[in-house]
Amino acid sequence: MCQCGTACRLRLGLDYHQVAYLFAIAAGIVSSGAIGSLWATATDEAPHFGMLEESDLWTPIRVLVVVLSAPTTLIVNSFWWMIERPSVGLLMILAGLGWSFIQGVVILTQIFGAT
Repeated sequence: MCQCGTACRLRLGLDYHQVAYLFAIAAGIVSSGAIGSLWATATDEAPHFGMLEESDLWTPIRVLVVVLSAPTTLIVNSFWWMIERPSVGLLMILAGLGWSFIQGVVILTQIFGAT
């Protein structure tokens, strides 16, 4: 508890709710990378958006893998776009971080019960 009676800040100058936002983004990125790595280990194919072009028995599982591993796919692919077209790369990074935030919030609230 702070001696001044106001809301304390961390040493980095962040409020606790800002740390919670960063934790949700980190949880989304880590879960996305773990799902992508599990898929790559099981099928010897890295997850990418082109996986949805084929239509067979595995299509529902591919859709689930693409949706859940999309944040890291967007963030990793955005590095190349930052060289070619910085505005597109920045937009892809923001989309990946936003997607990972939403995914992290869902994981933290629905699986771990954090509110």
